[in-house]
Amino acid sequence: MSSGAKTRGARGTFEMNVLANDRLCDGHYLLRLGAAAFPATRPGQFVQLQCRPTSPHAPPRPVDWPQGAWPRLTGPELAGAEPLLRRPFSLAGRRDTDAGVEIEIVYSVVGVGTRWLSTVRAGDTLGVLGPLGNAFDVREDKPLAVLVGGGVGIGPLLYLASALNDAAKRAAALCGAYSREMLPLTPVQGADISKSGRPTSCLAEFARWGVESAVATDDGSLGYAGFVTDLLEQTVGDVDHAAKLLVVYACGPEAMMQKAGQTCIARGIECQVSLERHMACGMGTCQSCVCKVKSDGGEGWKYKLCCADGPVFDAGQVVWD
Repeated sequence: MSSGAKTRGARGTFEMNVLANDRLCDGHYLLRLGAAAFPATRPGQFVQLQCRPTSPHAPPRPVDWPQGAWPRLTGPELAGAEPLLRRPFSLAGRRDTDAGVEIEIVYSVVGVGTRWLSTVRAGDTLGVLGPLGNAFDVREDKPLAVLVGGGVGIGPLLYLASALNDAAKRAAALCGAYSREMLPLTPVQGADISKSGRPTSCLAEFARWGVESAVATDDGSLGYAGFVTDLLEQTVGDVDHAAKLLVVYACGPEAMMQKAGQTCIARGIECQVSLERHMACGMGTCQSCVCKVKSDGGEGWKYKLCCADGPVFDAGQVVWD
């Protein structure tokens, strides 16, 4: 089984223009960045964003240190809540135009860095490092795909949907959220969002790629009342010869991906998951984003790096804590 398509092409640091930074729903945003050029990318890869202004800081200045007392540190890089490390974000889309390259990122506000990111506006610039990591493997020998996403984990599946459409695969997207207000997608006006979990052309962002979708909300305010993994069990159970024909791709909360992986493993279905970890560098240098995977011999486990070896892994190889 695949453990993610290995993609180790060109990467670099870029100053990209903010084209839009739109609120999608409660706490979720769609960031669109543009540049004259950007290296080739594939669904599943990510970038590291500098969540602070790209303009240089003021030159160093001396600080008085009174004898027997602490110095007063007033610079924002020391006294403020300015994020020094870049933050990792999965790519939610890419467009190559006559004017250059546009990339899209779906993110949620969870801390200092993303709170600052939510304040940027069109015309601002951001420092971008990437593209990084491996990619989802679009299997030539399997014509069917099911995409399982929760929250901001839905973002990279939008990019994957475009790739599956290009490869003439038939796909369905199962999207989970706590409530209607926290779904970072646009229901098609008048479309049937099935309460039974039946995929329809009901979400605009997937429908544009010919992908039908279903929604599950924890509180039952939209679509199926329950977990998106319940919809996965229902969907794969309806596919004859699923192990030979189908690939499942999952991204979102770790408990959701673990359950999706267990469902697929029990049926012999290939399942690729995109893991999330705190990353300082994104390139395998800092060793901060380790995850447990099974040893090659099948006994025991070892560490791999989510940034350099992933973030896409075969669900059957992940050791879920």
